[in-house]
Amino acid sequence: MPPSEPPGTRGDLIRVGSLVVAFTLVGTAAHTLLGRFDAAPDGLPGLLARSAVFLLVLLPLVWALCRSAGRTLSSISPVSPARAWPPLATAALSTWCGTALVVTAALVNGDADLDTTALVSAVVSALLLTALMLFAQILPEELVFRGYVPHLLGYRLSPLTVVLVQAALFAVSVSLMTGSTDELFELALFGVLLGLLRTTTGSLWAGVGVRLGLTAAVVVLHEAELAFETNAPAWNLALGVVGALVAYLVVRFLFPARPDLTPRPTEEDALPRRRVPVRGILYDVGSSYVPGQHSRERWNPDAVREDMRVIHEDLHCTAVTLFGHDPDRLERAARSALEQGLDVWLQPRSVDADPDGLVEQMEYVAQSAGRLLEEYPDRLVLNVGCELTVLNRGMIPGRDIARRTRALSVLGMIPAYYNRRLNEVLRRLAATARERFPGPLTYGSGTWETVDWSPFDLVGVDYYLDELTRGTYRQGLRALGRWGKPVVVTEFGCCSYQGAETKGGSGSDPLDWSDLNDRKIRGNLVRDESVQADMIDTLLDVYETEDVHGAFLCMFVEGDCRYSPDPTRDSDLASFGIVRPPTWASGLSPDDGRWEPKEGFHTLARRYGAQTPDRGGDPLTGTR
Repeated sequence: MPPSEPPGTRGDLIRVGSLVVAFTLVGTAAHTLLGRFDAAPDGLPGLLARSAVFLLVLLPLVWALCRSAGRTLSSISPVSPARAWPPLATAALSTWCGTALVVTAALVNGDADLDTTALVSAVVSALLLTALMLFAQILPEELVFRGYVPHLLGYRLSPLTVVLVQAALFAVSVSLMTGSTDELFELALFGVLLGLLRTTTGSLWAGVGVRLGLTAAVVVLHEAELAFETNAPAWNLALGVVGALVAYLVVRFLFPARPDLTPRPTEEDALPRRRVPVRGILYDVGSSYVPGQHSRERWNPDAVREDMRVIHEDLHCTAVTLFGHDPDRLERAARSALEQGLDVWLQPRSVDADPDGLVEQMEYVAQSAGRLLEEYPDRLVLNVGCELTVLNRGMIPGRDIARRTRALSVLGMIPAYYNRRLNEVLRRLAATARERFPGPLTYGSGTWETVDWSPFDLVGVDYYLDELTRGTYRQGLRALGRWGKPVVVTEFGCCSYQGAETKGGSGSDPLDWSDLNDRKIRGNLVRDESVQADMIDTLLDVYETEDVHGAFLCMFVEGDCRYSPDPTRDSDLASFGIVRPPTWASGLSPDDGRWEPKEGFHTLARRYGAQTPDRGGDPLTGTR
């Protein structure tokens, strides 16, 4: 059974429920009263009355609920013009452009008629009515459903789940207020789009911009008496959809390319800075992700032993995660690491294996880990896997990683589909491990996975900073704390090219795997090792001011991602390694310990070696 909810969880859920119910009741009451006085809710008197309700009732209520939870309105979404205007203006203008394209296409095609002489007066009317709609409907709904609700639920649920929940609440609430369920599905889809805009930009202002653009367009076209003479259903559908989609696509691709427009994890409500108890890095003993590819062709015990010494003495790591598909290599590397003074976290990976194959591998690895634990008590942790839904078969359709990743882009909207299968496999793996290994267990979960952590001792998440987590990064960490177990970031990191800071765990996507003998890099990437180094600094700042038990940088070296002075063949820039392998032409190999440190290497050494305050507590259990 999962542990009881920690203090604060129930209170936040009550606050969310109370605000949604109050918003719905107040809105329903306003619509009812306006109807009794024969005033249309979207007419001038109705908009003025609804604006007054927002300013006098709803806004103070949201403020009071924020204060009761120890938060402020600015913590819900940035309110300074410097933060609000870029997403708002970008989304509004993009929506206008998309709508204008549809209207222009209809006019050119002869399917529509428009009174162009009324456009000037229509624009004046649009400015007035849109301003009123902003306070009467747009801001209230966005503040509640893309502001307060995601902010509080973001500490409890995954980003994708938050998007779906707020969209459902939004659709139901608006349908109840209007007294009609005819547009329930359309409202839910619109809520999903607005929720995705929030996760992309880290604020509600892009959604406000889309809605301002759509409202202004509707008013202008209505005043200008736009009429579709033929194919009216198709054109009306395009009119309602294209503008919002154009805005989403522009924001989706513009903001990741301009990370300065999106807020990074803030230090609001941050804990006092302290040293993370477990400071680690990942080390690959040999992995294969596509047929014919192998990250470590040869096994050189002396080179591995020297790498472990560097990790412990030069990088100042206290632990290393050893991962790969060969159980014998895992055991041998573990022994080398333990002899060098490192704690070891073993993580077997068998890409494309089915659940039975994973269990069979776990039997062997857990048994060898048990033997090592007898020799080195309290020095080992067994990590039963990594992002199994994508790396392995049986949870998401697809015979290889590429197909499962594409399937996830669709199935991610219905996470219950794969989470049930995932947790069944994890329970089997944990039970198998417990029979042979008496030490702590964890799992390296993807952010799209919802794991039942009951069978495990530590909560683990591969938690990269990207366009989807940038605005809710701290919330995601705290959401994992609801299990009452130590939280470990089992993977974090970044690649070494301009723009990689927005890609997170997808930073290696530019690698072209079609020709393993002549691997190339897609796109015109510019090598920049400072991007990786800055990301390490940023995320360690977060972990040192959150209740994180451990963090493991991904990774020491990616042996088959070789450096090249030719940017189109420089695989290292799209790798997560903090050391640079030699070129293929040199004839040297990282399997023999031949590599050069990158900027990220020196940053990690500086941060892990720094003497930061410790809040105290048991370093083994992570208790405070």
